[in-house]
Amino acid sequence: MMPRCRARNELLDIINKTSFAMDDTRLFLDTHPNSREALMFYTKMQEKRNMAIREYTENYGPIRAYDVAPADVWKWNMGPWPWQASFVEGRN
Repeated sequence: MMPRCRARNELLDIINKTSFAMDDTRLFLDTHPNSREALMFYTKMQEKRNMAIREYTENYGPIRAYDVAPADVWKWNMGPWPWQASFVEGRN
């Protein structure tokens, strides 16, 4: 049985939250470069974010221009965009 595909909003929420956590941790690491706990947390958030971006791209199309597969047609600008109301408001 295939795992269920998560909703766009759920994946975007994961991407936003993990991106914020990575940015915040990166600032902490600027002043505490030897913190193993912070480095482990950063790596964990990075893995979670990459997984969510990969899942989003596979199910809903590229979220970044860098995610367009070379074998595909150039579909970066084919909608809907992540911020469009059709799913930001909870309608998938």
